[in-house]
Amino acid sequence: MILQRLKEETRVQHEEVEAAVDVMNQMFDLADYKRLLEKFWSFYAQYEPKLPLDELRNSDFDYSNRVKLPLLEADAKVLGLERSSNEIELPDLSSPAKALGSLYVIEGSTLGGQVISRHLKQHLGLTAENGGAFYAGYGQETGSMWKAFGESLTKFAGAGNADDEIVDAAKETFACITKWVGRKTNTAAISS
Repeated sequence: MILQRLKEETRVQHEEVEAAVDVMNQMFDLADYKRLLEKFWSFYAQYEPKLPLDELRNSDFDYSNRVKLPLLEADAKVLGLERSSNEIELPDLSSPAKALGSLYVIEGSTLGGQVISRHLKQHLGLTAENGGAFYAGYGQETGSMWKAFGESLTKFAGAGNADDEIVDAAKETFACITKWVGRKTNTAAISS
C-alpha cells in the first residue's frame, strides 16, 4: 500500500523537517514563530501556483478547498509579516504522480499542525483568529480531509505504476522544505 510505503521510506526526511521546524521547543517564542511563518508563506506562495490543479482534478483529487496560502496571508496580516522574494527550490510537480507525492507531505503536515496549533495556543496565545490559522488548518475536519486525500492517493497509485515517482516526490518535497526552513535569513529583512 502506497501510504505505508511513503511513511516508511520518508521517515528520515520527516524527522529532518521536524528538527528544522522545531515549533515544540520550549524556547520557541513569538519572534521565532513569525520568522517560521514568513518562511512558509514564501514557500507556499511559490509552491501552490505550480501545482497542476487540472491534472489533479482529472486524477480525482481536488486541491481547491485545501489551499494553504490564504491561511498564511491571514496570519501575515495579523502578525505584520513580510514575504521573501527569494527564489525557492521547489519539488518537481510536473505530473499528477509527482504532485500527489508532494501533497502527501503537505497534507500530512496538517495532522501535525493540529498538535502544533494546540501548543501555540497554550504557549503563545495564538489561535486561528490571531495568527495561528496556518497551523489550525482544517480544524475539526483535518482527520476526514487526510483520510480523503489518502483514499485519492491510494486509488491513483493502484491504477498505475507510479509508486516510485510518488515516493521520490515526497522525499524531494521534504528536502526542499527542510532546506528552505533551515536556511538562515537576513534578520534585517524580517519583521519581528
